Amino acid sequence: MTGNDLPKAVLLDIGMTLIHPSGQVMSEELARAGAAGIKPAAAEAALAVAAEAHHLDFPRRLDRSQKVGVTWGPLLGLSPEAGQAAWAGCTARPDLYRDLDPDAVAVLEQVRVLGIRVAAVSNSDGTLREELQSFGLLDLFDVVVDSTLVGVEKPQPEIFAEALRQVGCSPDGALFVGDGLVNDIFGAYRAGITRTVLYDRHRVYRQLPVPVITRLPELLHHLPVGL
Repeated sequence: MTGNDLPKAVLLDIGMTLIHPSGQVMSEELARAGAAGIKPAAAEAALAVAAEAHHLDFPRRLDRSQKVGVTWGPLLGLSPEAGQAAWAGCTARPDLYRDLDPDAVAVLEQVRVLGIRVAAVSNSDGTLREELQSFGLLDLFDVVVDSTLVGVEKPQPEIFAEALRQVGCSPDGALFVGDGLVNDIFGAYRAGITRTVLYDRHRVYRQLPVPVITRLPELLHHLPVGL
């Protein structure tokens, strides 16, 4: 597939791409950890950066969630300990991921109108279909691939391969959209999907060698249909 070809399938990450963690929840938990006054938008933007920390080998002796917390805190001017405590509070709340991207439904509907098949590919806990249903998104996907149910998670290429198998598309006929460099962009490349779009809604990256959008409707400009 060249850059001027319409993809046969669009694969999308879900968490932090279509369904976002609530900045209000984060602000509340930061206040409980002693860091009152941090605005929701700032907490969300810092998390977009800190989320990549779980791929690193440092700090040692911390699990993936703890690595995110101790990175998140200093990005907001807090101690690592305060960040870790606040993030632990966030992840314990069932309402953390409660914000549906305002353009998600419209964009998915427009992609489907083009005759493009749509797949959800997410590192989830086995409840991805239920989550999509609760947000009114399930019927907009042809395929739903949940890492827990398939036994492998992003950025491993096998989860992308399984999504491609289910959606009936080769790697060179697909486009992948996600918010994470490692899980989504690098993971898709490892699986042979070289056409990718990074959704950087908080504008935290600069001069990346991959297409970047800051609002979901901009995805349509990466589909060669004159939209």
